Amino acid sequence: MRYEASDAGIPNANRINVLHVGPGYGQRGGIASVLGELAARRASFERADIGTTIFETHGFQNTGSSLRFFSSDMPKFIFAARGADVVHFHVSERGSFYRKFALYMIAKAMRRRVVFHLHSGNFDRFVARADGVTRAAIRQFIGGADAVIGASSASARLLNQFRRNADDTSVVANFATDAEHDAMHGGSHDRPQACVQPYIAFAGRLSTQKGVDVLIEALGLLTRQGFDIALRLAGEGDTERWRGVANAHDVIDRVHFEGWLERDDKLSFYRNAFVFCLPSQFEAFGIAALEAMFCGVPVVATRVGGLEDLVSEGVTGYLVPPNDAEALAGRVRQLLENPALATRMKAAALSRAKQNYVAEAISERYVHCYRDITNGVAV
Repeated sequence: MRYEASDAGIPNANRINVLHVGPGYGQRGGIASVLGELAARRASFERADIGTTIFETHGFQNTGSSLRFFSSDMPKFIFAARGADVVHFHVSERGSFYRKFALYMIAKAMRRRVVFHLHSGNFDRFVARADGVTRAAIRQFIGGADAVIGASSASARLLNQFRRNADDTSVVANFATDAEHDAMHGGSHDRPQACVQPYIAFAGRLSTQKGVDVLIEALGLLTRQGFDIALRLAGEGDTERWRGVANAHDVIDRVHFEGWLERDDKLSFYRNAFVFCLPSQFEAFGIAALEAMFCGVPVVATRVGGLEDLVSEGVTGYLVPPNDAEALAGRVRQLLENPALATRMKAAALSRAKQNYVAEAISERYVHCYRDITNGVAV
């Protein structure tokens, strides 16, 4: 699916047309979700004289998709970039980086302003493992961009290593529009009745990288300590594998697989949770944690990437080391043993989300970025 912002209003010298480049074609989560949110904010950007078009690229999953990228995506990109003042590249590691770098070279040859926007929490490892040619490309892409954006303070620190000005990377959070709208416009925040078994909520890819193994182990520890709590996992992945892990920890009857949840079901899933846990090994931003906060749920997450920005330690939740089931279980246990603390954290999580992560303020940061690199006039 291609998201496009149609031309609106009378053209003027201050209008800036932005071409966003990232994945699409039915992908869920990650950069594709960010692009969908940007498209949904079209009207907001139009009010600021920012035109928005989303250009979706094919991946390098196989020979056919690679050929489509070079034979179809690249020519289409050249055509699309002709009408753009700014080309905004949404980048992750590996294939995502290589595709965007190829298009970056075209954009620079066309004398377009370029934004490099990192969405990977694992980019530092990609850099560490890169060969000489790839390292040169990384330096050229990040160092040559007119503006650089990270989704978190951790991303900004990494990106600044490749910039002449060591502190010019902007931090722009991701949108959580549905959860924000629900929180701001009277969404239900009813909690389950006391007789209903409380549960830990998780949303994301069911993978080791997201810490699902650690979360199931932590549930086992809590159960053996006498706590009556369940784990509900929302997302896609190898459910049979995780059923086996749950069985090994003797919690198979307490682990429930919800699958991929859409808007209303997802928000209800968050709202009724006792706590939200995201024990990722790395995380560029942690959008699921922000969604949970907008639903008034405390968050226990790992001290990595964007989660360090989102979670206020001891106020809206807790941060624990990656791969540490005992620490994770310990923090959840604190909330179970202290209902008053859990209640305070629920209110604090919602308050922090409303104060720091509303969509309008995030949109303004994009607008400021585009104005800064074009000096207010389309190039």
